Amino acid sequence: MKVLDPGQGVVLPQAMWLCYSTIAKVPGLSAEEVLSLVLPDELRMHAPSDGAHAKQAMSALVEFGLVSSEDGLLSADPTDSAGFLRRLRRQLVCPPSDVSATFEGAPDLRSGLVWLMTQSPFVPLHWKSNVQVAMPPDLFTNDTRWNNFPTWATTLGFARPALRSLVPSDAASRSHVVADPTEAVLDAIAQPFSERLPVGVRVPIAAFMAFLRSELPVLPGHPSATYEGLDDDPQDQLAAVGLALNSAEARGVLTMGYQSDPTGVLALPDNGRTAGARYVSTIQIEAPK
Repeated sequence: MKVLDPGQGVVLPQAMWLCYSTIAKVPGLSAEEVLSLVLPDELRMHAPSDGAHAKQAMSALVEFGLVSSEDGLLSADPTDSAGFLRRLRRQLVCPPSDVSATFEGAPDLRSGLVWLMTQSPFVPLHWKSNVQVAMPPDLFTNDTRWNNFPTWATTLGFARPALRSLVPSDAASRSHVVADPTEAVLDAIAQPFSERLPVGVRVPIAAFMAFLRSELPVLPGHPSATYEGLDDDPQDQLAAVGLALNSAEARGVLTMGYQSDPTGVLALPDNGRTAGARYVSTIQIEAPK
């Protein structure tokens, strides 16, 4: 499903959560009955395309396997917004074949996230400023599809609005985003789909990165996080991940270390260090405070 294509009504994660929470609270309704709850008749007459956003949201929920449909009646497991977002992220960042043989996912969004994770977190991104010339050929096709991407990337925890100080003065009126997977990384560490990393134990950096890439398979280095035309300059590949790990350390979630004579080392770009890269051989997950 192409979630960035506004042709039949763009798919929005906020609309998906609204529909999902309604279905979870009142299971056994048809799509039309759910629509009447999330978009009452008094509002529906003013909604674009007769509530196309809500209709697309429900279609996406079923297609992504978050909502079950049996004989046209919808049901979903109760959860909070964080739990819903975690499941949604997982379905969309995994290679489709890892979910099922027939699962399509959202290939346009996943390709965008794979590209985003290779971008510098210190370069504000905007269609007119740099995206249309820096992206792989035909990645977003046009500015309309790009305009939907920052919402998804930010909601899923892979981007955030750019600081004003980073935006060029001649583009200050435009809305820019930067690559920053901090929120996705923190959530993957706290609530992984695989076995949790041990707390208070120094884990080799190779093992930690294997864990992180398995939880977030759009990160550079995962076998599926590449495609033809993608710039794989190693200088930028880990810049966004480096920012996320430094942010996690600053929040007390983990501690990065370097042992003498290590078995493996990762050079993380760190713009805050005059010496350049930060060399890390171990990562220790800290107990919540």
